[in-house]
Amino acid sequence: MDVRESAFSVPSVATPAGTRTADVIVDLLMAHGVDLVFGLPGGPISPIHDALLDRPEVRVITTRHESGALFGACGFARTTGRLGVALVTSGPGAFNAMSGLASAFCDGLPILLLVGEVARKNYGRGALQDGSAYGLQMVEILKRITKSTVEIHDPQRAPALIHAAVQTALTGPRGPVALTLPCDMLMSPLEMPLIAHAVSSPPTLAPTAVAEARRHLRDGRVAIFAGSGVRNGRAPELLIEVAERMQCPVITTPKGKGVFPEDHPLSLGVFGMGGHPSATEFLEGGVDTLLAVGTSLGELSTEGWSPLLKPKKALIHVDVDERQLGRGYPCTLGLVAPAELFFERMLSELPMVPKRAFGGVKRHALPVETREGVIAPHQALMEIQDVLPRESIYTIDSGEHFVFATHFLRTVTADGFLAMTGLGSMGQSIGAAIGVQIARAERVVAAICGDGCFAMNAFEVATAVAERVPIIVFVMNDNRLGMVELGHAAVYGRRPNYPTSPMNVADVGRALGAQALTIDGPGQLQAAQLLRMRRLGPVVVDVRIDPAVRMPKKDRFAALSNQKKPRPLIRAVN
Repeated sequence: MDVRESAFSVPSVATPAGTRTADVIVDLLMAHGVDLVFGLPGGPISPIHDALLDRPEVRVITTRHESGALFGACGFARTTGRLGVALVTSGPGAFNAMSGLASAFCDGLPILLLVGEVARKNYGRGALQDGSAYGLQMVEILKRITKSTVEIHDPQRAPALIHAAVQTALTGPRGPVALTLPCDMLMSPLEMPLIAHAVSSPPTLAPTAVAEARRHLRDGRVAIFAGSGVRNGRAPELLIEVAERMQCPVITTPKGKGVFPEDHPLSLGVFGMGGHPSATEFLEGGVDTLLAVGTSLGELSTEGWSPLLKPKKALIHVDVDERQLGRGYPCTLGLVAPAELFFERMLSELPMVPKRAFGGVKRHALPVETREGVIAPHQALMEIQDVLPRESIYTIDSGEHFVFATHFLRTVTADGFLAMTGLGSMGQSIGAAIGVQIARAERVVAAICGDGCFAMNAFEVATAVAERVPIIVFVMNDNRLGMVELGHAAVYGRRPNYPTSPMNVADVGRALGAQALTIDGPGQLQAAQLLRMRRLGPVVVDVRIDPAVRMPKKDRFAALSNQKKPRPLIRAVN
C-alpha cells in the first residue's frame, strides 16, 4: 500500500510566524493520539526533538540503540493496538533500526518511523551519515520492509503525508510506515493546517460467506486454531463466546498463546513450536473441519506444516491479510476479515451445543532434579509464575527459552504473552517489555530472554533505569547460544561450541543501574521478593539453567534433514 496525499483534505489556517514544519508534524501526530515516542537523537532529526521540547504531553524515551527504540514501539503497539512511533537519525541510525522495523513488518505492527536526513542540497555529496553518495538510497531500502516509505521533500506536502502514513499503518493489514525527513525541510516555515482525518470504509463480510462457514462447522469433529490476529479488539472475548456456543476445542499458535485462556475447559493449549501434547493428541484423532483465524499458518505455528492440520473435509481460513489465505495449506473457504468482525457475524446465528469435555491443557512432565548450581528451565518458569501475579505480561525472546516459555507459562489473559516470531530477532524482549510496561503501568511486565539475547540488547536495561520503568528481566542463562548449537548438531551431526561466557549477567545488570540477583537452584525465586525489588526500578535476574534439560519436540530443523554431513576436506600430506 502506498501513502497517498490525494485522499485527504487539509485546509490551511493562519499560524504564528516562525512555525516550522517540524512543529506541524509533531502537532499532527498529537492530533492522532500520539503521546509516546521512542528514539535516539542526531543532527538531521533534531528539529523534531526540538519541537518535542515544547510539547511536554508527549513522552520521549531515549533508548540506547535504535533497535531498542523500534522494539519498544513494537511492544507498545502490540499491547495497545495504537500507533508506535520511533525517531532515528540518518545513515547508521536508520540502518540500526532495520531489525526492529523488519520485525514490525513481519508481525504486522502499526509503527511510524521518522528518519531524519541531511539537507537536500547535500544529497550525494558525501555529507556525514548520508549514504546516497554510495548508492544507499534510504527510501528504496526501507520500502522493502514497510507498507510504504516516502520522503517528504516539500513542506507543503507534510500534513497530508503524515495523515496518510498514520492511516496506512493502522488500517487493512497493519504494518510499519516510514517517512524520511530532510532537516532543511523540517526547519522550513509552514502554516498549521486544520486537522482532517481520512474517511475509511469499515470492513465488510458477505453474509453468504459466514453462512457457508457455519455450514461447515455444524457437523463432525471441529477445532478452532487461533493465532495472534485474534488478540485485537474484542476478538478474544468473542472467541470464548463462539467456542462455548459450539462447545468446540480451541488450540492456539505459539504467537497467539493467551488469546484463549489456557485455564478454560475448552482450551487444548498450543500447537507448533513449544506446543502441548493435548493439542497434538486431539489433532492426531483427526479433524473434519478446522477453523483457522488470525494466523498465517507459518512454520513455527504448524510444526513445520504438519499434516495434522489438514482436515478431512474443510479448512476455513480467516485473516485480515488476503496474502495469507492458502499460503500454508489449501483452504476450502477463505475470508478476508478481522477476527472480531468474523466472530460477531458468526454469533448472530450460532445455536448452543450441550457441554463437552476435552481434558484441558496437558503439559510434558519433565524431571526437576538437576546438578548443583543450576535449575531446570521449566522449574524456573513455574517458580516465576508462583512469584508474579496471575495477570502478568511476559515478552518472550528468540531461543531455546522460547520453547520452554511457550509450553510452561500458564497464560490466561489475551495480552499476557508477547512474542515477535515473524522475523525471530534476538534481543527484542527487553525493548518490547519497556513499551509494554509504559502502556500497562498497573501490570507486572517481565522479559524472558536467553544470555545470548541479553548480550545483544542488555543496554536497554539502562533505558528502563533512566525512565524508571520497573520491568523484570529473567535471563535464562546456559552460557551458550543453545538453539544454534542444538540446531547445528541436528542438521550436521556434530555440535559446535558457541559460548556466551565469560559474562556475569547480574554484574552487568548492576552496572547498568538495575537491581540484580542470581538464581542457581530451586526455591530461590520465592525468597527473592521480586515484587518489592521492582518498586525501586528494573530488576535483572540471572537464572542459571541446566543446559542438559531439553523439551521433547519435533525438531524444527527437520526440513533440512536431506542435507548430508559435509565431506571432509582433502588435506595436504607433508
